[in-house]
Amino acid sequence: MENAKFFAGGFLYNPKTKSVLLHLRDDKAPVHPNKWGFFGGSSEGSETPKQCFTREVKEELGINLMEENILPVCDYLNEKRGTWRHVFYVKSDLDKSKMTLGEGADFDWVPLDEVFDYDLTDKTRQDLEFFLKLNPQTLNA
Repeated sequence: MENAKFFAGGFLYNPKTKSVLLHLRDDKAPVHPNKWGFFGGSSEGSETPKQCFTREVKEELGINLMEENILPVCDYLNEKRGTWRHVFYVKSDLDKSKMTLGEGADFDWVPLDEVFDYDLTDKTRQDLEFFLKLNPQTLNA
């Protein structure tokens, strides 16, 4: 099990606007093309889940995250893929113009009261529902 591959991903969350920053996968994506999901990907080498998430966000958005600001949402075995899935979020109010899309079709701040109207990946939907159960105040004024 040493250095077993895992997925680490997540989203930015703006408490002021009650929005999450999500990633629109492009039509070339090998998994879930043209669906909205989290930023993230598979681990490399001996990196930790937080290091993997930090690297992926840097690659996909061109921004640096501080590890101490990365908060866990959940982690579990993704039985369909046979890999562990680690999901995080970071509180942020960074303007979209300060980020540069490194891969995928698009990304955007999505209000939580509209997010389930988007064509989300199954795991993204499941993990966001879990996030909202853990943080019910996120939808309340």
